[in-house]
Amino acid sequence: MTLSHQLHELVESTNELVSQHVRLAKLELKEDATYVGARVGVIAAFAPLLFVGYLFLCAALTYVLAQGWTWPMALLGVGVLNLLVGATGIAVAAAQLKKRRVMSQTVDELQQTKAVVAPHRPGAA
Repeated sequence: MTLSHQLHELVESTNELVSQHVRLAKLELKEDATYVGARVGVIAAFAPLLFVGYLFLCAALTYVLAQGWTWPMALLGVGVLNLLVGATGIAVAAAQLKKRRVMSQTVDELQQTKAVVAPHRPGAA
């Protein structure tokens, strides 16, 4: 086997390896984008419901609380409750997004390739 033939095979193998990494990255990026888009869609779908539902509940609860409290205190109490419930819902969805490792398979594959190829590079220690 001649040196030029070995060099040609090395170039072809490297080209195939890079192509496979690019394909994996594209597939994984599409999957991650779908997941993130769905979570954002869930947040967007529930936000108006949260607003309208709480608007009616706030009015009713404020009216009930105002029977024993002053109107400003009843409004404050309902406002704080509103903020807590809304913030909790958004925090749960945001925590789900934080847990997702974006392009994890691609990163893992690149690390494995690096571990295999790095010792064989010319001049590598």
